[in-house]
Amino acid sequence: MLKNYYAATVRGMVKNRLFTFVNISGLSIGLALGIIFLLFVKGELQYDRFHPNLSSIYGIMLNDPRENVIYTGYTTTPALASAIREGLPDADHVTRVTHGGDQLLNIGDKSTYENGYYADADFFRIFRFPVIAGDPVAALSDPGSIVITSGTARKFFGSDDAVGKIFRHNQARNLKVGAVIQDIPDNSTLRFDVMLPYQLIEQQNPGISDRWDYNAMQTFVTLKPHVDPNIFNDKLKKLIGTRYGNSTPFAYPFADFHLYNRFRDGKPAGGKIQVIQFVIIVGIFVLLLACINFMNLATARSAQRAREVGVRKTLGATRRQIVWQFLSESMAMALLALVTGVLLAKLSLHAMNTLLHTHLTMDLADWKLWLFMIGLAMVTGLIAGSYPAFFLSAFRPVKVLKGLMPGNRNGSLFRKGLVTFQFMISIFLIITTIVIFRQQRYVQELPIGYETENLIDIPTRGNMAGKYDAIREAFLQIPGVQSVSAGNDDLVRYNGATNDLVWPGKTADQNFMVNISQVQYDWIKTAGLSLLEGRDFNRDFGDTMGCILNETAVKKMGLKPPVVGTLIGQNMVIGVVRNFSFNDPFDVTPPLAVFLNTGTLNHIFVRLVNDGQWQQQVQQLEAAFKKTAPGYPFEFHFTQDAQERKFEGIRSTWQMISVVGTLAIIISCLGLLGLSTFMAEKRTREIGIRKVFGASVARLWFMLSADLMKPILLAFLLAAPLAAWAMQVLLQHMDRHITLSWWMFMLAGLLAVAIALLTISFQGIRAAMTNPVNSLRSE
Repeated sequence: MLKNYYAATVRGMVKNRLFTFVNISGLSIGLALGIIFLLFVKGELQYDRFHPNLSSIYGIMLNDPRENVIYTGYTTTPALASAIREGLPDADHVTRVTHGGDQLLNIGDKSTYENGYYADADFFRIFRFPVIAGDPVAALSDPGSIVITSGTARKFFGSDDAVGKIFRHNQARNLKVGAVIQDIPDNSTLRFDVMLPYQLIEQQNPGISDRWDYNAMQTFVTLKPHVDPNIFNDKLKKLIGTRYGNSTPFAYPFADFHLYNRFRDGKPAGGKIQVIQFVIIVGIFVLLLACINFMNLATARSAQRAREVGVRKTLGATRRQIVWQFLSESMAMALLALVTGVLLAKLSLHAMNTLLHTHLTMDLADWKLWLFMIGLAMVTGLIAGSYPAFFLSAFRPVKVLKGLMPGNRNGSLFRKGLVTFQFMISIFLIITTIVIFRQQRYVQELPIGYETENLIDIPTRGNMAGKYDAIREAFLQIPGVQSVSAGNDDLVRYNGATNDLVWPGKTADQNFMVNISQVQYDWIKTAGLSLLEGRDFNRDFGDTMGCILNETAVKKMGLKPPVVGTLIGQNMVIGVVRNFSFNDPFDVTPPLAVFLNTGTLNHIFVRLVNDGQWQQQVQQLEAAFKKTAPGYPFEFHFTQDAQERKFEGIRSTWQMISVVGTLAIIISCLGLLGLSTFMAEKRTREIGIRKVFGASVARLWFMLSADLMKPILLAFLLAAPLAAWAMQVLLQHMDRHITLSWWMFMLAGLLAVAIALLTISFQGIRAAMTNPVNSLRSE
């Protein structure tokens, strides 16, 4: 029996090459996208799972009530770790962790920047990264040691044999390699190349570990076995008391840091898990579209298969046997599609990694992956073949052997309903693509508030900032350099914020956060900002107790003009700048207060003349930099590039939806091709008679097309309001957003209709041009 089914399946595939190709193509596209989404979901769900004690790791977070809203943050004060270590025995290990950014490491004439963290010794008791050599716990207990990854070791020494080697760190101190650990996995929340002892932070900032007013570090703990986290949080709240003011610290499972990282009003409110849910839903819909496509193409051949079913039933085949025959065909087709789908997924993986900013890999030696992929293909084949199997197996042999094709109105409506569903999803995705693209363009075209194109940002490392004056003087000697300044932030993102600023007339309900930053002289001039009132920081005035506000800060503080001369704490306002875009480009500009700092800052800004000679000027900047700050690699980037990177998230979303939408349209058109073929077969005699009575090809094409366009128009009527609602909800989460317009929906509808007409026309014109002699010969 199985051999007979196999032979019939192979003969059917060979005889109907076009349908076989289209069937396998549709299923292959769906399975390829399903496999890629499977790899994405698997990677996201496995984040941090390599830590054997993951269930006992907790991060201390902070609920901060402000303006009738509870804000949740990941950073805590340095003093919190000491308080927990001394006052809460339920905590087994405690560590402070702070991101140190790029760390300059030198050995001889070889130097590189490596991403580094500072942490207490308990860090490697809490986070069990595999150790290759040495003792990482002992290394972090020694302020003269450093822990490096295998990749860093190989970069300098060509092997993992690095314990005991001496690095020059930030041109300021020597550090001995105390341990080498394996490279941090891609699915790790904490990623670093080097880990430095926390004591170095204490040496550079005496007294910092006793501060309760400086939220700049993360605190992690492991709880002892059988300790209830809720009870621990109650004890933590009592221990801290009012040292955090109205804020409340609490332990949050580290296992949830990646997937449930969004909070609303102090409680978890989703996060990356919502992206995973969205991907799963999209993957299911795409596979469902492929299955619907298979159903339509199978029923399109019903006229040919009906006689086969009639003969088999006449010879004694039961309906169950025929159902299994058709299901086995769909299973075989799905398994063939799986081979192509795996190949497509493998070839597309690099592009998808670039699109989704992931590190997905497909290990074809992983039997679990193959088991899941085969299972996915079998389920797809079962769903795709279910309707054709039960539809075709229901044919009555007496009628089909007489040449009477079963014509079921309900079956016709069902098939048209499937096509309507396909195009409803496709039109929804087209509208979504158009709206997100317009939103991206709208925000990108908003005035930034300063000229980014000719502004260079040079990060400072180690004691490089102490040479700022010499670097500035050297840069100003270069033709084409207009001005030089520095800042603690890079103009694109301001990380520091406080709600402790005081100004005249401040009320109790004005407890809002103000972004703060520190800059050097000529900051406004170099950044290219617009002054509304007052002046820039100027060497001629000193301005050590000066302050510059932006428009939003002035408005939210309720300051009346003239603002210049107003005291913000102990600092006098010397200038007000027009709002410029920073942090989230989709939200309104937050308040900003800028203070003068002639000491250590993180970024040097250089404004170049817009004369097209920037490459030559950058070479001169590099030469001057190396002469003034020898031993430091010269690195720079244009602020414009950093500004563009802020849009990578929405750009990736738009690109992903565009890809999925395109694939959905392709699959939907294959389903429409199946329906048009089915209707052409069903109406062959009708078309022949109409041609005999003088109907033109154009009239026959219009007749077939008008009938087939009804599901598309219905799909548009269903998809448009659904997409309008979904996009309105999405846009309402952005302060700066476009207004939905009728042309977006009309364009999506016209695109769907045009693509559908092109698909229909192939089969419609072919049917209309058929010689009526062939269709009416047996009449």
